[in-house]
Order: sequence, then C-alpha cells, then structure tokens
Amino acid sequence: MTWKQFVALLAVALTISLASFTLSRASESGNEPGVVDKVGETAKKIGKKIEEGVKKTAKKVEDKHVPEKVEKKLKKAADKTAEGFAKAERKIKEKLAD
Repeated sequence: MTWKQFVALLAVALTISLASFTLSRASESGNEPGVVDKVGETAKKIGKKIEEGVKKTAKKVEDKHVPEKVEKKLKKAADKTAEGFAKAERKIKEKLAD
C-alpha cells in the first residue's frame, strides 16, 4: 500500500467516523446542530462572501471600462508595430534600390 492510498483510506475512515459521531450526537440532542451542520453553515457563509467579492470585483472592472482600455492599448501597440514594419520595409527597399 502506497502512502497516497493510506492517506485516502485514513481520510475515508475519518469522514465515516465523524459522520457517525455527528449522527449519534444528533439523535441524542435533537435541537443542537452537529459538527457537520456547523461546517455546512460555515461553508455556505464562506461561499456567499466569495460570491459577493467576485460580484464587487466584476462591478469595479465594468465601471472602470477595463476591457475597452486594454483593447485601446493593444490596438495602439499593433498600430505602432505596423508602422515600424512599414518603415523598415521602406528602408530595405531604399537600400536595395541603390
């Protein structure tokens, strides 16, 4: 058995034991939330915070017109590159014409 298999087996065993412990605690005290419930609620809260952060960031990017600015800069760089190639082409033709 490799160490990866051992770790996977250990994780499965831990998950099963945690779930059985939580279920036994839930049956003993009907009103108290179990560990799994608390972890689930915390995960939902974290998910909501992440979602809010992503929405805020997307709104900021949209408000600052970032895509348009990037497009403008890329077009300007492409135009300058094209001008440079045109200038180089003229110089080469001049040299060859001499």
